[in-house]
This record gives sequence, structure tokens and C-alpha cells, in this order.
Amino acid sequence: MSGGMIIQNYDMEMWSERGLVYKGDTVFGFFSLDALANQVGIRDAKLFDPDQAELNRGRSFPYPEQAPFPNQQMRMIKTIEHFDPQGGSAGLGGIIGTMSVDPDAWFFQAHFYQDPVIPGSLGLESFQQLLKVAAFDRWADEKGSYHFESMTCDQQHSWIYRGQVIPKDSQVTVRTEVTSVDDDQNIMTGRGHLIIDGRVIYQMIQFSVKLREI
Repeated sequence: MSGGMIIQNYDMEMWSERGLVYKGDTVFGFFSLDALANQVGIRDAKLFDPDQAELNRGRSFPYPEQAPFPNQQMRMIKTIEHFDPQGGSAGLGGIIGTMSVDPDAWFFQAHFYQDPVIPGSLGLESFQQLLKVAAFDRWADEKGSYHFESMTCDQQHSWIYRGQVIPKDSQVTVRTEVTSVDDDQNIMTGRGHLIIDGRVIYQMIQFSVKLREI
């Protein structure tokens, strides 16, 4: 505890009758109104920033609406501003998506009492939704039916939060690059950042999705 703020560490495990499902460690904070009003975000973040060759190869399009992509209520990316399957530092894909902030969106009212923000879990979901576009582009074909495993089994992941998206904000931008692919299991791993009106507030260090044919 310091200056009216509290930092709390947690270790967590989730079990079912079949055994351990999920485990991790995390840190949560309780902050003053002044601290929340003056968020500086993640300092010195190294964002995915496509060079001119990538920009020339890339394309833009509305976020897909058909299955297996999320429906309207859960869609956290509205426009793919840039997608290059050969982009990123590993040459495996780079993608940028955006969403305008709607102050009347359901999740602002559904968050904690007197704390209308986009839940952090949906911020992570927006990153996963970009990986889904890249994975579908790499492995799907017109004849198959597919679904995604958004939390790929036996794959570690981690993230950092340094801010929140509130109703008066304007635009969410998510920048993601693919860091590895497993063509045998159709697993794609990436990293990226979520930016709100130019301020970097989330860093997704490692996350994976898996595309499975039904």
C-alpha cells in the first residue's frame, strides 16, 4: 500500500474433475481517481510498424462476419487496416486492426460498478481476433468448415496492462505480428500491443490460436 493505492499479487489455479485446466500468476491494483485520470500507458513500447515494402504488399478490409469469426456482440475489431502474410519481424505475418469506441456498447455497463471500461479480457480478445484472421488466411480453404481454439492447450501466454479504455475515448488500434507457426497442428503464436488514441496500454507478449477443421 502506498499513496492511497494498493497492489495485490495472486497465484491462481482452475481445476475440473479431470484435473488442472489453467494456472497462472497476476497482479491487480486499486488506484486513486487522480492516478486513473492521468494514465501514461506503457513507456518505450516497441510496436509492430510495417515498412514500406510491407505496406505495399498489405491489404485492408472489414473484419470478417461469417463463422468461425465472432458475431457482432463479441467482435472487438471492426476494420483490418493492414494485413501482410509475409510481414512482421519473423516474416510470418503482420496485421493491424481498429475499432471505434461506442460509449453505448454493452460491455461498459457490464463492467465493475462505477467503473465503465472495456474489460481487459475483451482487449485480449481483440488481439486474438487479429491472429484468427492470419491463421484462417494461412490454413483454411473454401471447402472446409472450421472453428478456433482461442486458448490453445499447453501454450503459455502473458500480458501487461497499463491503462483502460473508457467511453470518452475514440479509437482502439491493435498492432500484431506473428512470431511462430506450427503447420502440423495449425497453431499460430503472436505478440502485439493495444493502443487507445495513441497511448499504448496493453502489451500481449505471447498468445496462440489454433484452427481446427470440423
